Amino acid sequence: MNQRLAPRPTDSTGDGAANRTDRPTRAGLVAGVTLVAALGVALVVRGPGIVGFAVLFLLFVPLEKLFARRPQKVFRHGFVTDFTHLLVNRFFVTIGAVVLAITMALPFLWVRSFHVVDALPAAASLPLAASLAFVGNYWGHRLTHRIPFLWRFHAVHHSIREMDWVAAGRLHPLDSAFTQAFTIVPLFLLGYSGGVFAGVAVVFTLLAIFQHANVRLRFPVVRWMVPTPEWHHWHHAIDDEAINKNFGLPVVDKLFGTAYMPRDKYLTGFGIHDPVPQDGYFRHIAYPFTEKARARATGQATEDVVRG
Repeated sequence: MNQRLAPRPTDSTGDGAANRTDRPTRAGLVAGVTLVAALGVALVVRGPGIVGFAVLFLLFVPLEKLFARRPQKVFRHGFVTDFTHLLVNRFFVTIGAVVLAITMALPFLWVRSFHVVDALPAAASLPLAASLAFVGNYWGHRLTHRIPFLWRFHAVHHSIREMDWVAAGRLHPLDSAFTQAFTIVPLFLLGYSGGVFAGVAVVFTLLAIFQHANVRLRFPVVRWMVPTPEWHHWHHAIDDEAINKNFGLPVVDKLFGTAYMPRDKYLTGFGIHDPVPQDGYFRHIAYPFTEKARARATGQATEDVVRG
C-alpha cells in the first residue's frame, strides 16, 4: 500500500514539536500501569528473557547517546508502549504465526513428501534456508504495504516518529505474525526443523532492533549486504522518494527494484497520516479494528488507484 506520509512530525535536530510531547500526560499513568503489568507477565512467562532485554538496554542506550543520528530522550514519548510490545508480543506472535503458517501451507503440503532438505548436502542447506527466509520475509512485508486490510495492522509500526532500538517492538502482533508466517512457510514445506525456525526468529529479531537504532554510523563495507539503521530508516522516512522502499535485505530489495539509499542525503523525519495513537499498548492492539483505520485504509486504496 502506497501510504501517504504525514507532515514532518519531527526534524533532524530533534527540536521539533515531537519533543514537546515528552511532557507528562494523563495517558502516562495508563502507560506506566501497562508497563508494570507487562513486566509481571514477562517475568512469569519468560523470566530469562528479561535478562536479554537488560543487556540490549545496556548496549544500545550508550551507543545511541555516543553516535546519535538525532538527539532525543532515552525515555521519549511512546517508549513505555514500545517496550511493552517488546516484552509481551512474542507469545501472541508465535501463536499467530503458527496458525497462519499452517493455513498458508495446507494447499502445498504435498511438497513435504519430497523431503528436499534431506536430499541436500549440509553445505547447501543453510544458505538455502537463509535465502528462502529473507525472500519470504521481504514479500510478507511488502504485502503489508500493498493490501489495505494488512496495512491497517502494519500502520501501527509506521506510526513511529522517533526512531530508536526499542521502536522495533512497535508491531501489532497480527502484523508480525503474518510476516513471520511468510518467512517460515517455505522452510516448513521443504522440511526444515523447528530449530531452524527458532534460529530465523532470533536473527530477524536482532536485526530489527539493530536497524531501528538511532545511530549515525554508516557501515560502508556492509551497507548493501546487511539492513543497517541507515538503510531501514529510509523505509520509515516521510520523504516522498522513499515511499515503499527498503523492505528487507538490501540485496533482495535490489533484486525486486525497491532499494533506495542515497549516499549524500539524509531523510527529514518519520511518520504517516494514519491516526494511530502514539502511546498505549492496548490502543495499538485495538487500532486496526477501529472505524478510523478502516476509513483510512479504504481511502488510501482509492487514492492509489487514481494515482496508478
